Amino acid sequence: MSKNAKADAFVVTTEDGSYDIVDADVLERYAIKSESDETGSKQLKTDGWEYDDTLLEPLYDPLQLCELLEINTYHENCVDVVARDSAGIGYDIVPVTGEKEKELNKPKLTNFLENIEPNINELLYQMNYDRRATGYGALELIRKDKSKSEPVNLSHISSYTLRRTSDGKRVKQRVGTKTVWFVIYGKNYDKEGNLCDVHSETGEFHPYNSLSKEERANELLWTMEYTTKSKYYGLPKIVGAIPAIYSDISRSKYNTSFFKNYGMPSFAVLVSGDFVDYGQEEFLEDGTKNPEYDVTKTLKWKISQQLKQAIKNPHSAVTILVPSEGEEGNVEIELKPLSVETKEASFRLFRQDNRDEVIHAHRVPPYKVGINETGSLGGSNIEGATINYKNDVVLPIRFNDEFLINQVIKNDFKIKDWRFKITEHDTRDYTTDIAIIKELFLMASITPRQIIENIGERFGLTASDNPFLDEYYLNNVPLENVWNGGDVPMEAETVLDSLENDLMKDAGVMDEQLREKRQTRDDGAQGASFKEADSEYQERIQKAFDTRRAVQ
Repeated sequence: MSKNAKADAFVVTTEDGSYDIVDADVLERYAIKSESDETGSKQLKTDGWEYDDTLLEPLYDPLQLCELLEINTYHENCVDVVARDSAGIGYDIVPVTGEKEKELNKPKLTNFLENIEPNINELLYQMNYDRRATGYGALELIRKDKSKSEPVNLSHISSYTLRRTSDGKRVKQRVGTKTVWFVIYGKNYDKEGNLCDVHSETGEFHPYNSLSKEERANELLWTMEYTTKSKYYGLPKIVGAIPAIYSDISRSKYNTSFFKNYGMPSFAVLVSGDFVDYGQEEFLEDGTKNPEYDVTKTLKWKISQQLKQAIKNPHSAVTILVPSEGEEGNVEIELKPLSVETKEASFRLFRQDNRDEVIHAHRVPPYKVGINETGSLGGSNIEGATINYKNDVVLPIRFNDEFLINQVIKNDFKIKDWRFKITEHDTRDYTTDIAIIKELFLMASITPRQIIENIGERFGLTASDNPFLDEYYLNNVPLENVWNGGDVPMEAETVLDSLENDLMKDAGVMDEQLREKRQTRDDGAQGASFKEADSEYQERIQKAFDTRRAVQ
């Protein structure tokens, strides 16, 4: 090991049959966490940015966080799954509860969203992907002209190219040697609270609406994972599982080296007896290096070379010649394996542990990334895991995305009666939902219009302007009639009468059947079949009268 290598940062591997020490610099490109200075802040010394009191440093190097996606399959899959589920597969423009809708406003929003390329869901996916990978993401808001003009488009901007400023308002992007400035949406005001423009090349503040379209900095919709360490940059969920990714890299390197050497186990060559090795000493008596020393003439080097050749050519013979002292040549050579077990099971469990830690860091159910797990009794907790994943991971990100878009709709389009809503991946079983909705409806807890808003799309239902859709019903009776003690509506009376008549007709048929059953009995006794039919008949008649009394 080199003198500068850290003792706690190396990997022991096997290369061509020999042991090598891999110093920490081998994994330097994966060193995500920055060094700490005496103040405790994070310093990124190698990311190429020049930081000062204005431009702030992220907690972790965003570019190297992106590289983690390339070296761990499960991490990338989790980031992709969360981003895709959060962004949804479509969108709706829905009315805002309590606001009177203006039909002219909806086409205006639809026209804006439909002209975005790529589509709004794909942009949200890209922003959420950055958020899960680096801790923060952004969308660029593009206006038609100056600051007062309406937005005409949205565009994704890679998060690793962005850096925040200490005023919490501006963002600097750098790609290669080129830089450009942006301003956080809703933060374009100066210290006095006056609206202002930001110059795209200098980052300086100017009077509001004074800069041309080419000079004015565009705005960014900013999202991030919350962390107590910073209010400017988020903290990606994978940070806690970075050691697991490192461990899996070491496992992979070891396994690759093992199979590269054809599964040759580590072993020691023991030479004992009366033998002659190279006569020269490596160091002189004064401790200096012997200039005449030649390592290639040593017995150790010659044996290592023969073993390397044998590994390169499996099943070949190995000949070790050891010069001996004296005529008898009493020399013994022993090859002693240090480890003859491949420990396949241990490595498999080690990989599984690393995999699970990465998945748990994202709180993604294993089946979402192609892992099928069963319980000890062959069961599965997929349904419960899906509910927790949706409520705890997906919905918070989705609500944040909707909030950002609705802020633009409210502030720039001046529309408050319609809102943007993401359409989710619909994989639900509606049987349970319908049963719950039915109970809520009968308990006057939900209106017909609210039912249509919740599950109407699934069944192709649309709500009309009928005011009765906004009424609450208690056991199918309008709640207003229940409170006021009014008469049962004519429609309900008609339905009940029809129900009672049908039941009475059934009762007549049932009575005739009962008489026939009596006649078929020679002894006149009422058997089990007769009692069952008679009981059903009495129960149906009683239910009809009970229903009528309940609504009256």
